Amino acid sequence: MASGTGRTAGRTEDKVTDEAAEVQARLLDAAESCFSKFGLTKTTMEDVAKAAGMSRATVYRYFKNRDDLLMGVVEREARGAAAEIERRLRGIRNPGEYIVEGIVQALDIVPKRPALSMLFLADTVGMASRLLTTSERMVDIALELVVPVIEPARRKGLLRDNVETEVMIEWTFRIISSFLTVPSPLADSEEEMRALLRRMLLPALLK
Repeated sequence: MASGTGRTAGRTEDKVTDEAAEVQARLLDAAESCFSKFGLTKTTMEDVAKAAGMSRATVYRYFKNRDDLLMGVVEREARGAAAEIERRLRGIRNPGEYIVEGIVQALDIVPKRPALSMLFLADTVGMASRLLTTSERMVDIALELVVPVIEPARRKGLLRDNVETEVMIEWTFRIISSFLTVPSPLADSEEEMRALLRRMLLPALLK
């Protein structure tokens, strides 16, 4: 009898978890729509509640404020972008080329994803940079992407001793943000971007 009760409780818990995930996904969809329609700085929690067909209290139950909602939208989209970048980098084992190609591919992929490209508009880039560089969730996504290559390179003594992985990730965010916000005449093509990164970035990272 106790075993049967346990199975029932488990099914109920699974149902609650599934329902919560569904509500959260609907809220993120609504938030993404509102950010696109009203802009990052003008979207309110009330806007998101209306778009999702839910109460404002429900929105606050899942997200503590607008920044938290924005990070939820960005994190979801960033995971998809990171998976695509990882597929494109598959087979690259040289740490320097992995870093260079990762930035080049990010510069190609991010503008094609509306939920990410809106972070680099002129009137929102400051807020976006603050959120991205202080978000533990974004750092975790980046770590999943670079650690499998960077840490073996560190063990082999290929990285400079003062290069910390988390610091490198923040600088990579800043490099990508800069080039997305203000394109450079020095890097009009992917090949020019690769050459620029090899010349200016890699000497600071690799021995």
